[in-house]
Amino acid sequence: MIKKFLKSIIFFSIGNLIYLFFPLIIGLRKNSIFVLNYHATYPDKNKNFIKQILFFKKYFDFVDENFFLKRKKKFVSSAKPKLLITFDDGHISNLSIINTLEKYRIPAIFFIPYEFINRKRKKNLFEENKISNQKFNIISDLNMDIKNKYKTLSMNFKNLKKINIKNFSIGAHGYNHIGLSKNLSKKNLLKEIVSSKKLLEKKLKTKINSFCWIFGDDKSYSKNASAIIKKNYKLSFMTCCKPFDFNQNLLQIHRFNIENFFSLGQIAFVLSGIYEAIYYKKRNYVNNLTK
Repeated sequence: MIKKFLKSIIFFSIGNLIYLFFPLIIGLRKNSIFVLNYHATYPDKNKNFIKQILFFKKYFDFVDENFFLKRKKKFVSSAKPKLLITFDDGHISNLSIINTLEKYRIPAIFFIPYEFINRKRKKNLFEENKISNQKFNIISDLNMDIKNKYKTLSMNFKNLKKINIKNFSIGAHGYNHIGLSKNLSKKNLLKEIVSSKKLLEKKLKTKINSFCWIFGDDKSYSKNASAIIKKNYKLSFMTCCKPFDFNQNLLQIHRFNIENFFSLGQIAFVLSGIYEAIYYKKRNYVNNLTK
């Protein structure tokens, strides 16, 4: 509790200060490509999410999955860095931000854990919440679930097809949403990495080009998983806080975690370069392990 409180104070004080100088900070990085990842996006924060989108539009040019697939090494430089937004886990609340993304013409990738979508739903919301949090390790706030009167906590394939038709991209995020550690058998790795891709492609009738690693801790990465991802995907996304450039490995695209309840000061703090320094050691470890 104390640690969380101190973190909030730092975000508020230093973040607001960085926010004032953000135009100067980000102006020095116009050739960088930032990738963000969100999780659940409950509707009560939609107004704040719009503020975030307007903030991003002011300081970045948005790109989509194809920007990476086409590997535009000599992309036209502008006064702004590039930005890609991604959403992890397929939580039902993600449907609440689709209209905002469409209105402001913001592309995005939705990374989907196959079995979380494919599973048989529970009639009881409490059971749904328990399964989401405990079986799939996908955080869902029970109070918010009740407030929004959700009947299920995961999107379905019909939802995903509509999203895909709207020119948002779908990516794989494992089968059961578990870490891809060195202790996981080859059979389970193939299920998490390859089967999830094939099943999503079959259900959605679309090509899955991108994979997103599950969890951000060191133990959730492994050489064996990396080798399988390399054979089956064109792009792979991680979460160790570093802008991308096309001299880097397309299977090591790092992201910055942002949530729809973050203040603009918090976002400025995360994207200022401080998180890059904090994650330096871990990022090098992960990159060396998965190269």
